[in-house]
Amino acid sequence: MRLKSLKLSGFKSFANPTTFSFRHGITAIVGPNGCGKSNVIDAIRWVLGESSAKQLRGGAMSDVIFAGTQNKAAKSLASVELTFEHTQDEQTGIRHELNLYHELSVRRQINGEGKSDYFINGTRCRRRDVVDVFLGTGLGPRSYSVIQQGMIGRIVDSSPLQLREFIEEAAGVSRYQARREETQKKLLRTRENLERLQDIEAELSRQKKKLAKQAESATHYQQLQQQLSEVKEQLGTQQLYQAKAAQMQHKAEQEQLTKSLEAQQAQDSMLKQKLAKVSARLAEEQWLKDEARDSLHQQDLQRQQVEHQLKELHSSLSQLEGKLRANADRQQKIQASMLATEQDNQAQNETLTQLAPELEALQVQQQQTQEKYAPLQSAWEASNTKVAKIEADKREVEQRLALAKQSESRLTLDLSKWHNKDKLWQQEAIKWGVRPSGDTLSATDAEVTSAPVSQPLNEQIAGIDNQLKGLAKQQEVIEEQLETKQPIFNQLKQTQHQQQSQLAQLEKQHASLMAEYDTLHAIVHPKKPAKLPSAQPTDGAQSVMAEDNSTANRSLGHTLEQLSALHEQIKLTAAGEPYAQSLDKWLAFWLDAGILPATGFGNDNGHAGFIQCLLSDDSFDKFSNKPQSKADKSAAMPPQSVLFEGSTASEHQQQDLPPDLQPYLKPLTELIAAPKLRLWQHTYLYVKEHKTDEGATDLALDLDKIAVLLHSMPAPIIILTQSGWLITRVGAVHISKLDKSGQHPSFLSIRLQQQQRLAVLESHLNETETQIEQLTNTIKAQAHKQEQLSVVIEELLAQLSASAHKRHELQQQRITLVAKQERQDSEQQRLQAQRDELDAEQQEIQSAQLALSQKIESDNKHLQALMPELKAAKQQQQQLELERQQISQQERDNNDSLRQLQLQYSQAQIAVKHSAAQLQQFIEDKQQLERSQQKLIQEQDKLQQKLPQLQAQQQAVSQQHHELKVALDERQAVIGSLQSDVEAHQARRDDLESHIQQLQDKLSHSITQVAIADERIKEASERLKGLNTQISPLALLTDYITHGRSVSAAKLEKLQATESQLTAKLNNMGPVNLAAAAELAAVDERLLPLEQQINDITASMDTLSEAIASIDGKTKTLFLQTLDSVNESLTQLFTKVFGGGQASLTLIKDDELGVGEQWRAGLELMAQPKGKKNSRLAVLSGGEKTLTALSLIFAIFKQHPAPFCVLDEVDAPLDDANVVRFTNLIADLADEVQFIFISHNKLAMQIADELKGVTMPQAGISTLVSVSLEEAEQYLEPSA
Repeated sequence: MRLKSLKLSGFKSFANPTTFSFRHGITAIVGPNGCGKSNVIDAIRWVLGESSAKQLRGGAMSDVIFAGTQNKAAKSLASVELTFEHTQDEQTGIRHELNLYHELSVRRQINGEGKSDYFINGTRCRRRDVVDVFLGTGLGPRSYSVIQQGMIGRIVDSSPLQLREFIEEAAGVSRYQARREETQKKLLRTRENLERLQDIEAELSRQKKKLAKQAESATHYQQLQQQLSEVKEQLGTQQLYQAKAAQMQHKAEQEQLTKSLEAQQAQDSMLKQKLAKVSARLAEEQWLKDEARDSLHQQDLQRQQVEHQLKELHSSLSQLEGKLRANADRQQKIQASMLATEQDNQAQNETLTQLAPELEALQVQQQQTQEKYAPLQSAWEASNTKVAKIEADKREVEQRLALAKQSESRLTLDLSKWHNKDKLWQQEAIKWGVRPSGDTLSATDAEVTSAPVSQPLNEQIAGIDNQLKGLAKQQEVIEEQLETKQPIFNQLKQTQHQQQSQLAQLEKQHASLMAEYDTLHAIVHPKKPAKLPSAQPTDGAQSVMAEDNSTANRSLGHTLEQLSALHEQIKLTAAGEPYAQSLDKWLAFWLDAGILPATGFGNDNGHAGFIQCLLSDDSFDKFSNKPQSKADKSAAMPPQSVLFEGSTASEHQQQDLPPDLQPYLKPLTELIAAPKLRLWQHTYLYVKEHKTDEGATDLALDLDKIAVLLHSMPAPIIILTQSGWLITRVGAVHISKLDKSGQHPSFLSIRLQQQQRLAVLESHLNETETQIEQLTNTIKAQAHKQEQLSVVIEELLAQLSASAHKRHELQQQRITLVAKQERQDSEQQRLQAQRDELDAEQQEIQSAQLALSQKIESDNKHLQALMPELKAAKQQQQQLELERQQISQQERDNNDSLRQLQLQYSQAQIAVKHSAAQLQQFIEDKQQLERSQQKLIQEQDKLQQKLPQLQAQQQAVSQQHHELKVALDERQAVIGSLQSDVEAHQARRDDLESHIQQLQDKLSHSITQVAIADERIKEASERLKGLNTQISPLALLTDYITHGRSVSAAKLEKLQATESQLTAKLNNMGPVNLAAAAELAAVDERLLPLEQQINDITASMDTLSEAIASIDGKTKTLFLQTLDSVNESLTQLFTKVFGGGQASLTLIKDDELGVGEQWRAGLELMAQPKGKKNSRLAVLSGGEKTLTALSLIFAIFKQHPAPFCVLDEVDAPLDDANVVRFTNLIADLADEVQFIFISHNKLAMQIADELKGVTMPQAGISTLVSVSLEEAEQYLEPSA
């Protein structure tokens, strides 16, 4: 397998789509620092599945997306794709399902949110799939085939486990390890399932024992619960009576308190009216008082304002007087300062007159000194210039001599390097078949020398081409057959998938119908519940129930059970189904009837009274012989003797009916199929209905007619109508008069609908099962066809695979031979060019040495001539310097005296100017003070005029204030008198309200007691309703009020004691599981399949353990064999690189592993270069560590060559000699491994077949420039 291309788009600095195309040989990626070369290595590691942003020199995975520059916007997506050709088969590492492709592409892309997507040959996949593709090939994000910048030095410092990973990858163990990890995970999950099932089994066993005890407790609990319900019913009745008595007592008290409260409230209303009148008068006086107070307040404000104005006026006058005095004092001070300033000005003018002659004399002397200094200064500067020029010439000659000596040393070193290069060239010339005879060798001689070597390679390539043509024809035939078979197979597979989907849908539909069918079947055909044993009441309960329960109620238990069973037994005939709704009204009413004692038969007890008549033991003759009044509603229910089977009906009964009634009467024996009761033979359904003009049913005429006819019948007849009438020989009654609740279910109509639905479901289920069976048979037949066709396709694919494998091997051989031939030709041309360069370089060095010797001799002569001239110039310079210093000292003395006199003269001038300016300022200040004095005197006169007016205004305001205060005191006295009257009325009203409040409290307490009694009645009624009693609480309360029932405290206490005993027994039993029996059966059903599952899982665990042991055996053998082979290659390469020494990889001892598991321990790398005793890697130099790491990497490549090897500046720590050794290692493996490396070294670049230049013409954006050295040489040859 060979890397064909690398495509980048939006990845780091490669903003634009960029494609790197690689040849089989060696490719060098070059370019300046910071242009994005290492980003190419990062892209390869990233697309191979690198998941750590830190390893890619980033903070987050989204950092690999191009971030944008000033001139180009950021990208939202980054994509990298690797394309391989001549993919290998499974034995060499690629997955089996991909080894038929001539090309394999792996692509990874990431969006701004950091989500990565992977693609293999354009198909989306997982990261794990990409990693699995390259398992065992040596390729991976952190494998030994991709060495990033700085990593080569860290390889020798790797931990033992990291070194072991390299050897495992080289041994191809990673594939087995992946299978072992998957098997280990399956084993772990299986073990967890086994433990979970064992826990469930133990838990179910414990539940089974517990549920057996709970089922026994549930039976006893139900017995006690039944006894408690009976006691609670009697106790609730007594509590209801007690609450009703308390309610009546508290209502009487409430009425008496209400009357007293109304009288007191009327008296309180009168007092309230009087109090309102006095309060109104008081409010009026209060308003007048407030008005007087406001006027007084306004006068106070006005008086305070006038006093404030007087105060401010006096204050302003005082301030003006102070300012006038201050101005006078300041005028006197200014006059004194003006006299002192004039005297000082006169003294400074006298000083200026004295200093002027002395200053003029010094200036003349200074001018004379400067005239002497000027020619001397010119001569001294000329002397300095001459000395400096001579010294500069001397330094220039000396520098030229120093540079010449350095150049001479450098040329000597270059010549030494040239000899080393020449020696290396001689060795390579011998290796690649170029005769190293003489100093140079022409290109024609090199071609002649290498011809015998190239000729056999051409013949081998031609033979391989012929074999490839034959294999191509064979593959075309197989592919044509596959093109015919594969569509048929795909169509069968697609059809099978559709049929399986259809089958799953039918099975889902069948399950849904079956669930509905089971539910309806359980409702229509319920299982008969098991009868619970009758509860035996306790001794206390027996004594209470014996007093209230009659013998008649106990005698009807068997009859009620038969009535309840009829709900489920009644079935209609086909003729009766249209009348199901009409029959529901009376049959539901009869079968849901309750029981009352026989003593209540004659009372108007409605529903219950009819049932008592229905179940009486009188004979049917008693019911039919004697007519009864219409008030006796019991005639609506037939007696017990006609309900159940065992008696016979008159065969002539229907024939005795009048002819005009027979067409409209349907006997129940024709409408009801089962059970066969005698009652049906005496009961008829009247199906004729008369409609009035308004649409309502009018049966008045028919009812009277039917009643008269029935009187003449010798046997009893019961006629039911569809509108709800029951007609007998004694009269007619409507069901609404009997069944006022109207809550009896229409069980016949509902059951009929359910039976119809069951029939529809059975039909659908049969149809669905037939479709499922047919579809299953069709799927099996197509599966057989598909299997046969699959065998044929697999055979063709096997043939195609074998042919492709053979073709791949031949292509690999051809590529290797072509590469060898191209390599040999390239090396010969490179050596010839290198020979020319060496010869030219030798001539340049010799010419440069000759020219440099001549230049050194000329410079030495020039330096000797400059020395005497420099000595004479320095003597003349010293003489001129002495004279110049003497004149300079005299000039400095004159300058000091002149500067001192000039300073005194300037100070005197400044003082005169300052005195004149100060005197002028004093004059201006004096004039300003005089103007200010006049303004202050005018302002004082104005304030004196306002003073009398404000004093008069103050006296008038004080008089008005006194008058308003007298009026306010008078209003205050009237208000005091009215407040006394209000307080007296309020005291009387407070006493009365207190009495009213007491009455209201008593009334509230009475109302509360009535409400409490009502609540107790409600609670007792709800408690009785909750017990499902036959008698309503309202009937009990009516009976209590009508007959004046009394409440027996002893009986109530006895019932409460019995309830407490039963409740205590139930509480002592604790929580009882009433569903224990059903749960016990469910537990038994779950235990049986659990045991089978545990046995199956145990067998599966044994199989997985055997698979892991087999994988471990293969892994151990491969790893140890590979370690021995790598050690052998490492020793050879290390000795070759260092010219001796030794290196090895050894297993370290791990105390945590057993004796038989020591092969799983880490590895330690030992290296001892030639001439060094210590083998510790830490003491090796950077270059030695790099060469040791390269020896290890290339030793692994020799044992298990990866498709390509990527190296990022691994030659950076190496000198030129070691770089040559590094390039020799690459050249030895270049026939088997495709190399891609990044380097700045020219020697390393020379071995590359192709240069990939990475530049950055725009800031932050990398660009690719490719150069083929072979094509470049062909281009340069014609121009040369």
